Amino acid sequence: MRLGRLLFLPIFAFLLIFAIIPAFGVLSSSLTGTHGLSFTFYRQTFSQQYYNAFWTTTWLSLTSSVLAAIWGFVIAFALVRTSMTVLQRIITALSSTMANFAGLPLAVAFMATLGTSGILTLFLQQYLHVDIVAMGFNLAAFSGLFVAYLSFLTPLAVILMLPAVSSLHQEWEEAMYTLGASFFLYLRKVAVPVLLPSMIGTLGLLFANAFSTYVTSYELAGSSINLVPILIGYMVNGNVSMNLGLGDALSMEEMIVLGVSISFYFFAQRKSLLHAREGRSANAT
Repeated sequence: MRLGRLLFLPIFAFLLIFAIIPAFGVLSSSLTGTHGLSFTFYRQTFSQQYYNAFWTTTWLSLTSSVLAAIWGFVIAFALVRTSMTVLQRIITALSSTMANFAGLPLAVAFMATLGTSGILTLFLQQYLHVDIVAMGFNLAAFSGLFVAYLSFLTPLAVILMLPAVSSLHQEWEEAMYTLGASFFLYLRKVAVPVLLPSMIGTLGLLFANAFSTYVTSYELAGSSINLVPILIGYMVNGNVSMNLGLGDALSMEEMIVLGVSISFYFFAQRKSLLHAREGRSANAT
C-alpha cells in the first residue's frame, strides 16, 4: 500500500512544479500593485476592450465546440455501427493524429490551403468560380478561426466519444425495435439520454481546449481579432504593450473559465460512472 502511494509522488511533484507553483506566482503578480496588495489590474480587465475579448473568445470557443461535439458524436456513432474494421482503424488513427495537429503546423497548413493565395482558394476561383474571399471568408477573421478550430476539435471529439458510444448495448436497440420503435426514437429515448453526460464532458474539454488556443489563433489572425490568449501574449511578450500584472490578471480570469469548463467534464464522468453501476446492477438482477 505504501509502495502504491509512493508511485504517485512523481505526478504530485510534476503538478506542484509546473502547475500549482506557477499558478500561485501568477495570482501573486496579478494582486501586487505599486503599494502592495491591489485589485487595480482586475479592475482594468472590466474595460470594454477586455470584455469584448472574453465575449469573442467565449462565442468562438462555444460555437466551434458545440458543432465539433455534434459532428464527433455522429462520426463515433457511425464508426461503432459499421462492420468495416479497416475503416474504423483508419478513422481512429486519423482522428488521433489530427487531434494533436494544432499550433504553428496547423496555421501554416491553413494558410497554404485556404489563405488568400491558398491552393484550395485558387482552385475554387479558377475552376468552380467560387470566390470564398469575396463571400467573406478570411483566415484572420472569426470565420477562418472557426474552421481552423473545427479541424482539431472534431477529431478530438471523436476520440473522446468513442468509448462512451461503444458502451451502448446492442440489446437495448434490438428491444426498442421489437417494441415497434424507430431508429430516431431509439436515439431520442435511449442513446442520447445515456450518452448525455459523456457529451457534456466532451463539450467541456473541447471548450477549454478552444478557449486556451494561442499559437494557432495568433499565427492566423494576429491582432486582427480580439481574443484573450492573444491579449495575454501581448501583455507578457510585447515590447510596447508589455504589462505583466494585467497579463497575469487576464490569465487568472482565463484559468477560472477553464476550471469551470473542466468541472463539467468531472461532473459528467461521475454521472457516467453512476449510470454504469446502475446498468450493471440491473443486469445482475
